[in-house]
Order: sequence, then C-alpha cells, then structure tokens
Amino acid sequence: MKKHFLLTLILMGYLTITLGNDKLVISTWLHTPAKEVNIPLFSDTENTRGETFDISQLLEFDHIDLEQHFPQIGKPLTSIEGQPYTWEQTFTDSDGYVFVNASDTEKDQVAYMAVYIWAERWINTTLELKSPYMLKAWVNGERIGAKTTVEEEENTVGKVTQELKLERGKHLLVIKTLKPAGKLLDWKLTCNLEMEDPWSISDLDVSLSPDNRKNIMHIMDGTKISSINLSSDGKFYMINYSRSLPPSDQSERWTEIRKLSDQSLVHTFRHASLSRFQWLPQSNQVSYTHNRNGKTTLYLHDVESGEMKKIMEDMEEFRGYRWAPDESYIIYTLRDKGSSTDTDLRQVLGMRDRLPNFRHRNFLYQKDMESGMHRRLTFGNLSSSLQDISPDSKTLLFSHSYPDYTQSPFSRQNMYLLNLEDLSLDTLWADELYGLRAQFSPDGSFLLATGGPSAFAEAGKNVPEGVVVNNYDTQAYIYNLQNGAINPFTREFDPSINSATWHAADNHIYLTATDEDYRRLFRYNVNRERMEQVEIEADFVSSANFARNARTAVITANKVNAPSKHYTVNLRNMRYEVLKDSESEIYQHVEFGEAENWNFTTAEGTEIKGRVYYPPQFDPESNYPVIVYYYAGTSPVSRSFGGRYPFNLWAGNDYLVYVLQPSGAVGFGQEFSAAHVNNWGVTVADEIIEGTRKFLEAHPYADADKIGCAGASYGGFMTMLLMTRTDMFTTAISHAGISSIASYWGEGYWGYGYSAEASAGSFPWNNKELYVEQSPLFHADKITTPLLLLTGDSDTNVPPGESIQMYTALKILGRPVELIKVKGEDHHIITYGKRILWNNAIMAWWNKHLKDQEEWWSEQFPGKNY
Repeated sequence: MKKHFLLTLILMGYLTITLGNDKLVISTWLHTPAKEVNIPLFSDTENTRGETFDISQLLEFDHIDLEQHFPQIGKPLTSIEGQPYTWEQTFTDSDGYVFVNASDTEKDQVAYMAVYIWAERWINTTLELKSPYMLKAWVNGERIGAKTTVEEEENTVGKVTQELKLERGKHLLVIKTLKPAGKLLDWKLTCNLEMEDPWSISDLDVSLSPDNRKNIMHIMDGTKISSINLSSDGKFYMINYSRSLPPSDQSERWTEIRKLSDQSLVHTFRHASLSRFQWLPQSNQVSYTHNRNGKTTLYLHDVESGEMKKIMEDMEEFRGYRWAPDESYIIYTLRDKGSSTDTDLRQVLGMRDRLPNFRHRNFLYQKDMESGMHRRLTFGNLSSSLQDISPDSKTLLFSHSYPDYTQSPFSRQNMYLLNLEDLSLDTLWADELYGLRAQFSPDGSFLLATGGPSAFAEAGKNVPEGVVVNNYDTQAYIYNLQNGAINPFTREFDPSINSATWHAADNHIYLTATDEDYRRLFRYNVNRERMEQVEIEADFVSSANFARNARTAVITANKVNAPSKHYTVNLRNMRYEVLKDSESEIYQHVEFGEAENWNFTTAEGTEIKGRVYYPPQFDPESNYPVIVYYYAGTSPVSRSFGGRYPFNLWAGNDYLVYVLQPSGAVGFGQEFSAAHVNNWGVTVADEIIEGTRKFLEAHPYADADKIGCAGASYGGFMTMLLMTRTDMFTTAISHAGISSIASYWGEGYWGYGYSAEASAGSFPWNNKELYVEQSPLFHADKITTPLLLLTGDSDTNVPPGESIQMYTALKILGRPVELIKVKGEDHHIITYGKRILWNNAIMAWWNKHLKDQEEWWSEQFPGKNY
C-alpha cells in the first residue's frame, strides 16, 4: 500500500503546491484580467445549416497570440482586438479553486490562465480541470481538451479529463476560460494532476518561470539562418532563412537582402521556388533561379534600383552557374542524362555505377551577356567540373575526375586551363591520384589548392619515414602557374583545412581549419609567409564569407554551450561585432551547465583530449550517470552546438557527458591523424576504455555503475568493438555502425573509397587479421552488455545489413539487444518527424538503462520480442 498524505509547500515565499492522495493540485497561477469579447454580426441569423452562432465558438478563436510566447509575471501581450494584457499572479482558495474577477459588463468575457509543469522523468499522468464555465486547454501549444457547457446550479462544476504523456522537462499549460454574459455563478476553476505507480508526486513540480532545459524541439523548431553572403562592395548582405512547419515534415525557406550599415530590409524573396542565389562579382545585383516543371529560369535583380529581368529561360537539366569576374558572361552547367539504370537486367559498370546518377554527365556552357549568344564548351564521357574563372575573365579552370580501380584511392583527376578566346587547352596536371579543389590568386599567377598530404607527389606530407599518411588531413598548397612549383604552406601547420579563400581586397589567404576539436579562422600573409589566428570569442567557426572587393567578412560561429551567432569582421583591424543572433529567442529561457576540457595521457604516452558537459545546477555531492561519446574516425567530435548528438541536451537530462578524441583524428597534426590508418580500433578501443576509467577516477560524482557509451558510423563500429573488449559499460548505442569491415568495404557505396585511407594497402585477401579479428561480428559471443542498434533502412553509406547481422548474432546468442530501423532515412536521420522519434528512442534507452526508468521505452516500443 502506498502511503497517502497531504502536504502544502510554500516555495520561495510565493509558490504554493498542494499535494495529496497522489494528486498535485496547482494552487498558484499566472492569469490575465478578464476582457470583453465581441460576438460576430448577425449571430442570431441562421446559417445554411439552420444554426445560429453558439457562444462556445468563441473558444476556437485565439484572442491573444501565444506562439513562441512564454508567460511571466508582469510580461505584456496584446490581444487581436488591440487590448493590452499583462500576466499577473493569483492563488487558489483552500478548496483549490482560482477565481477570475469578472468585470461589470453585459458582454461575454474571456481570461487566460498559465502555469509551467516540470516533469522530472517521462511520466503518464491525468490532468483534471473543473469549472462551471467553458474552457479550452493547451499543453505546449497543442490542444488537449475543451469544455463547452455552462453550469446553471450553484456549487456545480463540469470537468475535462485528459491523459498526458510528458517527456522530461518543462511544459506550458495554458487555459482559456469563457464566461457568457448574464451568468451569475462564480467564475472559477481548479486543476490537478493525478499519478499512479510507478510515478509519484515527487516526479512533478509546477512553477511560474519559463526557465527550461534544452530539448529536441529547441533544435528542430524556430527560424534558422543557413547562410549569409556579402555583396562585392560589402554594403549589402544576403541572408538565407529556413524554418520547419510542424507537425508536417515540410519546411519554409526564404531570402532577404539587407543593408550592412543599419540592417534595414531592402528586398525579400519569399513564397516562390527560388534557389541558387548569387551576388554578382562587381555590382550590387543578385541572380537566382526559379524551377517549374523541371525547367529552370535565371533572373537578375538590381538591389539598388529594384529592376528585375530574365537572363535565361526554361533550361532543362540545369545544374549550376557562375559569373565571370567582369560580369561579361556566365558559365553554366547542364546535365546529359546517361543510359537508364531502371531495367530488369542491369550490368554494373564499376563500383561507382551503383550510385543512382553515376551515368549522367555534366558539361560546361557559356552565355555572353552583351550578344546573348550561347556556346557549348565541353563534351565527352567525363563530367566537367568548373573550379574557377581567372580574375581577368579570360580563362577557365576546370577538372575531370574518373575512377581507376587498379590503384588506391581508386580515383584520378585532370586539371585544365581553358583559354576562352581560342578554346586552347592547357593541362596543369593529369592522372593525379589525390583530387584537389583549386582557385585563382587575385592576380591570376597562382592557384590556391586544397587536398590531402599525398597530393602533388606527397608535397604536403609531414610524418616520420615509413608512416602512412591520412589523406583526410587536408592541406593547402600554392601552385605557381608559370613553372608548376608547389608551396605546401600548411605542411607544418597542425590544423586540417576546411575551407580556403584567397581574398582579393588584401591578398591574404583565409582558412577555416579544424584545430583539435575547435574550428578556427586563420589568416595567412602570403608576402610574409606568416600564419595567424583571427581571434573570435567562439569555439566553432562554421562558415566565413568575404566581400569580394572590400575588407569585410561575415563569420558564423558558436561557443560549445551557446548557439551560433553571426559576426561582421573588419579585416583591417580584426574587430568584430554581432550582426545576427537568430536563435537567441528560442533559447532565451534555456539553462545550460558548464563544459570544460578534460584530457589524459595514455599508458603509451599519447595525450588524448576531451571535454565534459555538466548538468545545469550541477551538485558535486550527487551521483550522475555517465554517457561517453566518441567518433574515432578521421574527424574529431567538434564543439558545434547542435548536431545529431546534442551533448548539452543529454547533460540537461542530468547525465554527465564525457566526449573524447582518440588518436587518428585530424586537427592534431599529421602524425596523430596517421594513427587512424590500418587501426580499426586496435589502439583506439584501449584509449576509450582507459580514458573512461581515468575519467571515473577523477570525477567522484560520476556513477561508475551507470555508464553508457555511444557512437555513430565509424563511432558505431567502435561501440560494437568496445562491447567485445569490456563489460565496464552498463549499456551502449550504435547508430549506423560497422559490424564486419569486409562487408562494409564491399557493399557500402563509399566503403572501398573510405577504406583506401582507413585500410590503406589492406584488403580481405591480404590482411585477414584486420578484416576478421577487428570486426565485432566475429567476436559477438563476447558481448553481454545491452546494445541498441539504430540504422536508417535506406543507408547507402553503412548499409543496414551491418546492424542487422550483429542483431542476428546477438539474438541467436541470447544477448540483450534491440534493433530500430528508421524508414526511408539514409546515413543521417534528417526528416523532421523521424528525427524527433529517433532522438526520443535514444533518450528512452538511456533512461531505461542508466536511470532504471523503462516506461518511456515501453511506451514507444510495446512489442514483444520473438
């Protein structure tokens, strides 16, 4: 028998919560004053169905706008009729009723009530509302019930009862109550929440504060900025927005042009299928495309005059375009469709022919702006990829890439210069094994190229003799067009290059680069051959855009526990200021814990960097379950704020989150990244195990009996492998993990290509030790830890079979395992609704195994295993 009790708590002098008989009676509220509402004209006239207007229909109209509104004491809001409202605090009487003071009027009146409900865990509770008058209720903006009757007798109330399934976190309950004119009963309501086993009143709390923890809706909803691009003179900027349209899986995108000086709006492109926006290289004009019925039209919009005109119309198979620097012509790309692959019997023409569009080819065309004439520039059996146009607009830089399955990395590249005056062709390099991206220097004498250390006959290589380099550790090169000399100017530079821009306005090269688990902006002085970091108070620079002819840039960057902001940077003095803080509104009431670095040195002497995320309101005297996360592939787990595995969301659920960067990741120098080659967990698994043990020893508030680990893709492989090496983890999650290196190598679209670096020189026939002994599937009998396998059922990178065969093995062995396939999703789960369900499955699994709370998991997956 559960002990019943009655208890009244006064919290902070103003918040009263009454608890009794496993019921929580909400006894303090936010409310608006009662306001008169008007009924429609001709309300007594019958409509076509013979009905007159019913007063209950007033409940269906939102008399105030509550979208993205978080009520607080004293916070104003405005009604549709323009009447000002202010949220005020009120209390219930001893019977649990809150009273609304009706104004002395003969009109109908409405008032709003609000309170925040905190769920300490996923909970199934019953909400009960009682009132003599009409009401309508919402939780988190979704309608949960309504009462459309009016009681006539004294001391009688009607009620609304609704089952609520609340995820951990704070939930906003809003009630709209309607008192019809002429009714004399007290205007009152009461609300309680009732719990049954295994939940109790201690699992719920109420408050008048909107302060919350991060949840999946913060990530998925709200207006996001996808990019900001400056005009050539830096006077204007183009900003691209997107927002989801829940509950559908659709989204809305639009583009605005604004002045940089005062951010005033110049033009909005919205409510049309527009894309491929570009600033022209010299003038304040914007070009963009519109697609209709598979045909593309290119438009030109003058920002200063507002004039708009068509440039090209109804192009089929249009794939992209670029303006000449002097704006005298456009180079555009059209696709030639190859032979059909939709046949009953199909010959596969090499590994790449498994890709849906491999047989199609892209070719280059030119449109002259003065004459309007078009001409085709390339033909043949290889796609032409435009790399750049020379500053004098006389020469194109383009490339061909083609497969070569006889030599790793199974792809080759030719790079060409095309003279547009006589169509003469100059080959810069041919049959290069390691493809590069390239652009002209501002004076047209050099190329800035980016590629792996092995490019240009290993010109960028910086590892000890005999060590195989990791070509995902991207380098930057300056290529002399006069004599072909190569300057690998980042060879001694540990960070790995993400993007490179040779800026014409100051002749400096700007690089965004992965620097350990940070991403930073660097500037290379070409004349002085000096590299320096551009100081921004952020941890992760996701993009950098430069005005072509001005010393101005826009940087998008975030701190590890704060969303992205968009900064303008004066490249003369490197001063910066916030241009846009687009996500501040959606995160305005979200509370974050601290994040700090935590590193350790392995027994072999290798320093492994990491960081820890603490829960908000962290208490070192408490015990917290731990989640360990890693990737262990070629990239470090970055300090980005959102992402598919949001560590601050996990920490917000009172988990201690430890993220580590095992050896083999880029950004730590080439010798460190080379450790990835032919490793496949040989040393990395030991690093993760050793790091976890040392982390637990150094953090006494970490619960050593409740440790989860997770990884995705290569990290999913590491999760499976770890489970064959240790039983120290309570549970584990593998998303899109590799269970057999050989089957991934041969079956995944990119398996053999990725393995060209990760397994350089090793194949199933010459290195069985790697392909068998390092494959978790062949050691499945060693796994005893509960394992959750997640996969998109349309994953072409790591095919679903990798998870399925591990699931099969563990089921036959009678080991605790679950497999979830996400319908229609590829390697990443990106569809709005499915992303939320996928996230909830992960959180429910953590709750089940690290907090002994299995109810949410059982709610989502009630099926019985067979």
